[in-house]
Parts: sequence; C-alpha cells; structure tokens
Amino acid sequence: MTGDEKVHRAIRAFYNIAQAMNASYGRQELLQRMLETIVQELGYKAASIRLLDHERQTLEIQAAVGLSERYLAKGPIEVAHSPIDREVLQGNAVVLHDILYDGGLQYPDEARAEGIRSVLAVPLRIQERNLGVLRVYTAEPHHFLQDEQLLVSAVANLAARAIRNSQLYHAMHTIASEVNSSLKLNEVLKALLRNVIQEMNCKAASIRLLGPRKRRLHLMAAEGLSERYLKKGDIWVKDSPIDREVLQGRPAMIYDVEHEVGFQYPEEAAREGIRSVLAVPLQVKGQIIGVLRAYSAQPHRFCEEEVEFLEAIADLGAIAIENARLHEALSEKYEAAREDWAGWYRFLTLS
Repeated sequence: MTGDEKVHRAIRAFYNIAQAMNASYGRQELLQRMLETIVQELGYKAASIRLLDHERQTLEIQAAVGLSERYLAKGPIEVAHSPIDREVLQGNAVVLHDILYDGGLQYPDEARAEGIRSVLAVPLRIQERNLGVLRVYTAEPHHFLQDEQLLVSAVANLAARAIRNSQLYHAMHTIASEVNSSLKLNEVLKALLRNVIQEMNCKAASIRLLGPRKRRLHLMAAEGLSERYLKKGDIWVKDSPIDREVLQGRPAMIYDVEHEVGFQYPEEAAREGIRSVLAVPLQVKGQIIGVLRAYSAQPHRFCEEEVEFLEAIADLGAIAIENARLHEALSEKYEAAREDWAGWYRFLTLS
C-alpha cells in the first residue's frame, strides 16, 4: 500500500467514524461501528475495546470485531497478569511485533490459536483517567509505524469521549428521574449512591448531614460500607479535616488514607479496604447542609471531571433532601389544618 493510499484510507476512516458519532447510535453500536471502520479501512484482522474495572483491576470486553466467541470467552483480563495492559494503562501505546517471540499477553496460547501474530494496544483516556484499552490485531507479523500508532490512538481518544459522554448522560438522566419520581428520601438517596458507585467505578459512597448545632455529621445513607464501619463512631467536624474543608464549600480529597492526615478514622478505613476519598458539599439555597463522599479501594487521584460529576450528583441529592423536607412540612400543615376543620365541624354540629 502506497503512502497516498494510507492517507486516503485514514481520512476515510475518520470520516466514517465522525459520521457514526453524529448519528443517534447507542454506545454499544457506536463502539462496534468504530472498530468495524478500523478493521475494514486499515486492513487489520480484528480489534477490541475493553473497559477498566478500577476496583477489581480487570478489563471487561465492550466491543469486538473479527474475534471468535471462543477467544473472547477465554477468561478475564487481569491487569496484574497482563504486562501489555499494565503498560498501556500508564498512558503508553504498546506494540507486539510477533507474539511468537514477544511476551506481554496474558493468554499467548489462545492468541496463537486465534491466528493473531501482531498487536497494537493504546489507552482509552479522558483527562488522565484510564477508561480502558483499544487493541488492533493482525494475522501476519506487522511493524506498526509511528503514524499508524498515532491514527489508532486518535480513534481511541474519540472512543473514550463517546464512552464517557454516554456514561455521564445515562447516569445524570437516571438519577434525575429517580429524584423526581419519589418523595421517599431514603430510597432516592440509596439510588443516587448506587449510581455514584457504578459511574465512578468506586467502592462505596455515603451522605451525611450536619446536625442542628453543626458539630456532628449524621449518616443519612450509605452504599458499599459494612455495618461495622458505619458504627465506628460519630463524625465530629472538629476532628475531621477533610469535612471541615468541604463544609467551607470546597471539594476535598485524600489519595491514601493510610499515609495522609485528614481522616478521622484512618485505621478503621484501612480495615474496611478504603484507600482514597473524594468529598463534596451538599448545598440548599446557598447553605451547606452536609457532605457526599465517594470511596475507592485503590489509591486514586480523582480528576476534574470526577469532581464535577460528584458535585452535580450532590446538587441532585440536595434537591431530593429539600423536596422531602418540603413534603414533610406540607404534610404536617395539612394534618394540622384537617384537625382544625374537624374541630370546627364538631363544634358547629354540637351547637
């Protein structure tokens, strides 16, 4: 293939991918069409996209073209046992020119049986956050040139943005629907925290509200935390630097609770399997009423997008709390009015 032909194919590939992104496809179909374009236009044997499960440290298949069901079902991709993916998740493109001689795959025998000889793997990243890995495969030994690596990396960037946009849209739509569909505060907050865990791929989440004297934070809802941990003791604002910062209206985070100050119960957190924490304020009409926390089982530096996402969820949680309070207040007024009318009715009747 001449240089001009390569350029023409690359341009056509990007055009087809742009067309797919502008169409009203769901995430799965969009990723599938992206991979189909890469394989067809650039002449590869196959391609795949796997997303990172941060807590379990595995890569889960999301889309694939040109790979057999037997190969896809060979077993989980564990980052600890996959040297090529560990390198990619550091932000680097990795090339295996010939898997008969180059190590790095977790399942080399299965890859050979599938007819794979060369592999290019590139990261799916958004603002330094690892989403997963895009791989392309060839049936013959192949030297992926620099411009070829850049092209596949550019496609991976588009795929990463499509994945993240889909995740955020789905999460916000689901949570907003749940906030508007129920006045049962506990159910709404539980659903909200489940969505936080799912979309941020973290271990657990919790909501605590300030008490009347603003000295303690009282638990309102929690997901992913054991009863033992929840009963570890009261959260006093004076003893919790991370919460004091949040109650000033700023998000706060701890990268590793075992080695950094700021957490009130670091030993209990370590036993619970908590390593990193992101906390944001809950605000109603400009007043801070509590704290929303997300917990990770792995040391994790929360990016700006994650902070903004959790702040948006906190706003929805605050709306749910305010709605519940207004509903409770209206119910009390209604009951009081009903009792007054009942009293007047008895008085007039007896008169």
